[in-house]
Amino acid sequence: MRKPAMLAARLATVGLCAAALSAGRPARAEEAASAASGGPSLRTAGDEIVLFPTGSLQVDGAFFPRQTPKSGLFLRRARVGVAGWLGPSFYFDLAGDFAPQPPAGADVAPSALPAADAYLAFAPDGDRLIIQAGQFDAPFTLENRTSDTATDFTERAMAARTLGAPRNKEVGVMVHGLVGGDRLYYSAGLFNGEGPGFRNLDNQVDAIGRVAFSPFAAGSSAWQRFSIGGSAWAGNHLDGAVLPVQATPGGVVFLEPHWMSGDVTPLSLALREQGSVRALGGEVNLPIGSRFGLRAEVVWKRQQLAEAEATSPAGGPPTPLGNAVLHGIAGYGEVWLWVLGDDRLLPAPGRELPRRLGSTVGPALGDGLMVALRFDALTENLDTDNPILSDPGTATTRVLSGTAGVTYWRGRFVRLSANYVLNDWGGTSQTIRALAAGGTFEQEFLLRFAASL
Repeated sequence: MRKPAMLAARLATVGLCAAALSAGRPARAEEAASAASGGPSLRTAGDEIVLFPTGSLQVDGAFFPRQTPKSGLFLRRARVGVAGWLGPSFYFDLAGDFAPQPPAGADVAPSALPAADAYLAFAPDGDRLIIQAGQFDAPFTLENRTSDTATDFTERAMAARTLGAPRNKEVGVMVHGLVGGDRLYYSAGLFNGEGPGFRNLDNQVDAIGRVAFSPFAAGSSAWQRFSIGGSAWAGNHLDGAVLPVQATPGGVVFLEPHWMSGDVTPLSLALREQGSVRALGGEVNLPIGSRFGLRAEVVWKRQQLAEAEATSPAGGPPTPLGNAVLHGIAGYGEVWLWVLGDDRLLPAPGRELPRRLGSTVGPALGDGLMVALRFDALTENLDTDNPILSDPGTATTRVLSGTAGVTYWRGRFVRLSANYVLNDWGGTSQTIRALAAGGTFEQEFLLRFAASL
């Protein structure tokens, strides 16, 4: 009976080093490690249990010269959670998001929907072998495996958020880790393949994996963090989920999976995932020192779909009226520069390893100012065997996009970002022709005010 009381009595909240020094006493080594790892911790005296309070508040602004959609501010994410260690080998990350959901029936891209991590991991050999199960960022592309609190722009590139892993998070089990003196990062797992959700909809699983090789990781040259890698995705769906909406960072939809067909008796139809999905990705990350770098990724995808009724009759599967195939390619190139500070303020991109005490070498509360430029390109073709259904996405969708961004960082805790996005419409789909009728180019001004632990 005394052990729980003794355990509770031994719990201590560890603050940042700055807080300890302001109290007039030197910070302990453990407190310095906690500060370096990114924030406060709650732990037992022997570190049998270590808890990291987590949270993220993101207030976004989107402004459009054409006022389509309407300009304004909105609450993008409002997460509260906790991560930590239960003994030396078990790690967990659990969070809930309280940001408002879009109105019922509104079609928005999954990247605009709040979804948080919820998983348990077993790490018996440090970061070399980690087995985790639950809901988390799918291991496909470097960008998708970079936390949304640490991306270079307010939104990920089209190669990740539109074509590669449009739902961002998946439910499943994955093994990943770093081996060879940090030279190789590997990740592979089995997932439902339908994004965040309660249960698997179609009794099928998707295999997803990614590797990144850093040949100079053991050295101390400016090329130390250079990496090259690839991703793969293979699955099959039966009466699966509706294809995700595709939209710009500001929310302008350029591929809509829902539409009405027919003049006399209109039918509500939807593109549903039906059949195989295959995707491949390649990546190059080239930081030159800690203040300047280049990055590029490319993704190819082919996915079979069904043109079916939007609602299931009498609880049964939706009635397919046509078969469709979506095949596309997307890529981006980026250059970034730290005018103030350097990239040690942020975690290494593309990994999302368990948080550990003392795992960060950069200053916890340093100031950083980063400028970045990115060019995106996306080309998709949607083919159907029943053109009479008048799917507005049929034929070619082509989007070219340029983004310029400036971000101020206060450590990894506070972020103030401003992005300017210029989109160029091209292609022959009904949706693209309608967008191009208002002008070939579309401009967006995006802001983000964020704080996170």
